[in-house]
Amino acid sequence: MNNEFSLRIKEQRKKHGLTQKEAAQALGIGQTTIANYENGTRVPDLMKVGEIADLYNVSVDYLLGRESYEVKAAEDRKKDEIPDYSYEEYMKSLLDGNKKLVRNILLSFLKKGVPSVTIYREYIERSLKEVGELWEKGTLPIWKEHFISELSLENMALIKRRKYQEIEPERPILLITPGAEQHSIGLKMIGDMLEANGHNVMFLGNLIPTDNIIHAIKDRKPYAILLSVTMPYHIEAAKMLIDVIKQNFGAKAPTILIGGTAFDHVENVATITGADKHCMNIDDIERNLRRI
Repeated sequence: MNNEFSLRIKEQRKKHGLTQKEAAQALGIGQTTIANYENGTRVPDLMKVGEIADLYNVSVDYLLGRESYEVKAAEDRKKDEIPDYSYEEYMKSLLDGNKKLVRNILLSFLKKGVPSVTIYREYIERSLKEVGELWEKGTLPIWKEHFISELSLENMALIKRRKYQEIEPERPILLITPGAEQHSIGLKMIGDMLEANGHNVMFLGNLIPTDNIIHAIKDRKPYAILLSVTMPYHIEAAKMLIDVIKQNFGAKAPTILIGGTAFDHVENVATITGADKHCMNIDDIERNLRRI
């Protein structure tokens, strides 16, 4: 590649009002990599050249200096950047907890070639600000704010990968860490694996008040709840949460599965905590889910 490529990607970045850091985030690479591309000390592979062309909505030939003009006129580019769904539709799907629709909306943007920066700024960033405002006003429960935040992180990963596969049932599995338990990475990994296997996963994470968890169960009607406890001193919080869930829902309570390193040296975990099953690993979880 010649110096024309370096000059044109720098010119396009500035034309779109992006810093090197913002362009790097949109492309899923480091800021230093963008800097190296622009000063000509590093050359991207052809796939990355295509992604850069998509980001700036120009042709690969234009970036490589094979064309002396941009393929699309400014008005045409602006028209092509208009998504098939409005922001209001996107926001409603978030508030409704319609995970599948949210992802289908983003997938339609990607298929149409809407620049990642447009999706980040006009949809994800804008919606998170609005969600924060609703939470501050007390019109949005904490559990829903957490869920939308987690879903937004997943959507950002989706944009980065630019691919998506999903087969989800209607009712979800709720993933929670009880009480003040804040070690949630292991639970998140379990959730990712369950989702890859076709389950509809709602990861609420940690520090969710009990009344909000009850609200989430009433609203989303999960068929199972997966609790993870890492520190032994949080076992009591798990027992209390399970007791509250069963008191509120009785025979209609979701199946409660529990696991985590806090139980490594504990016997009869299900009996002690009140959970329906104690699961040791992802295979154990899958076996129990199939029996529900």
